[in-house]
Amino acid sequence: MEETIDSEALIAQLRKAFLQQNLEPFDSRDVSKIRNSNQMVLAYLKNAKYNSEKAFNIMTESLKWRKSFGVNDITKESIHPDLLNDPYLYFKGHGKKGESLLIWDVKRHKKSNSELTLSLKKLLAFMLDNREGVETNKKIIMLFNMNGAGLGNIDYDFIKYLILVLTEYYPDIIDHLLIFEMPRLLSAAWAVIKNMLDEDSRDAIKFVNKSEVLDYVDKEQLPISLGGVNKAAPVCVMENDFHSLTEKKQVTFTQQAVSQTTTDGHQTNHKPAKSSLSEKMQLLQITPADTLSFTVQQSNSESPPQLIKMTNIKDVTIAYKVKTTAPEHYRVKPTVGIIEPGQSLEVSVQLTPGSAVTASRDRFLVQSTLVNGAIKGDITDFWRGIEPGKVIEHRLKCKVTVNGSPVDDKLDITSNNLYNPASNTDRLSQLENRLKLVHESVLVTQKQVRTILLIIQVMVVIFLTYTGYILYQEYLLLQDSSDKSEL
Repeated sequence: MEETIDSEALIAQLRKAFLQQNLEPFDSRDVSKIRNSNQMVLAYLKNAKYNSEKAFNIMTESLKWRKSFGVNDITKESIHPDLLNDPYLYFKGHGKKGESLLIWDVKRHKKSNSELTLSLKKLLAFMLDNREGVETNKKIIMLFNMNGAGLGNIDYDFIKYLILVLTEYYPDIIDHLLIFEMPRLLSAAWAVIKNMLDEDSRDAIKFVNKSEVLDYVDKEQLPISLGGVNKAAPVCVMENDFHSLTEKKQVTFTQQAVSQTTTDGHQTNHKPAKSSLSEKMQLLQITPADTLSFTVQQSNSESPPQLIKMTNIKDVTIAYKVKTTAPEHYRVKPTVGIIEPGQSLEVSVQLTPGSAVTASRDRFLVQSTLVNGAIKGDITDFWRGIEPGKVIEHRLKCKVTVNGSPVDDKLDITSNNLYNPASNTDRLSQLENRLKLVHESVLVTQKQVRTILLIIQVMVVIFLTYTGYILYQEYLLLQDSSDKSEL
């Protein structure tokens, strides 16, 4: 009789073993994920082929690395700007099965620049932590674009790091490793690299050219440089499932009435203005209770992460989900999950660059509901089946401070009436602050336009030079044929 794997029992066993050890070497945010995410624990089990002891060792080393490398604290500001402004490690397009396509243009990598290599390592971890589908451990295709690369581009240290990250530190995310247009000169180098991989990873490697890569990625999804027609700009960070959890539209909390079920089975409707719930109706203790505060130095900079701490005050498991009126303004993780009785979980909320001007008008909604029994399938599928009357909602306002000055959510510079300021001095101060933010945004836009115009000028010069060269070659051919005819 064929033995079947009880994944739920193995998940519980691995989680228990991990949480029973000394947790000091690990980041508390990662420990919370192990407590609350079956998907994350299952990924380590799959990576170890359901060998619990091996999975425990991989998980332990992985989470130690995350703390020592400071993965949860990496921001765009800590990454070299050259890697963000003109990236050669980026996401672009999807595979045929929906996998995210991660591309590394190897020929642009210079192994002699140690500072840039360290920053590239941070960027890779930052990208994988904020990738599309991170909550469900969505698969990726890693494509090494070897076209035009030479021995000077082969950085064994970074490649070893990349392989370790993709195979152990972020387990069970690789679908394929595609080596695109491998020069014959580098075949020996790749023989060395292949020995760094385990058997499963070696099986995932495929050497492809422009026609063979289409077996894995449709032409419409493939960048033009790789023979496709995808003209989208490369991105270092893809939107995660937070946007889809809000149904890809804004949620206007002021237009919704909150329906809740009391302990006696009756439903009560609360107007949005009275968003606070009675103590009996609460499932989670949420901190902060009323306002999320963000601080940025400039309107176009990214804020440090703010935390929404949720503590389960019931004796049953609670599922939660976080929504916002402006998903494009924030990077939130994890946006959905479960919290065991008596346990706490922290949700990281980060204001994205350029969002500070209007963020004070934004609102967050934390939804929670009771979990009766085990959750089958994905947590997002569980939420789709929950009736609105069984959901408890908690609202949070946003407050933004730019360079020490608060941004007023009720200030409208297009109106003749400013919203009831205390004095004329306050009015002028608020207006000056808003105009300063607008001015900063204009400067950023002007810089981007100048950069684009410079690129266009360089391309025109290259085109004219190349055209002149071709015409000159044709002239020489015609002259040569004319001389031969005269002879």
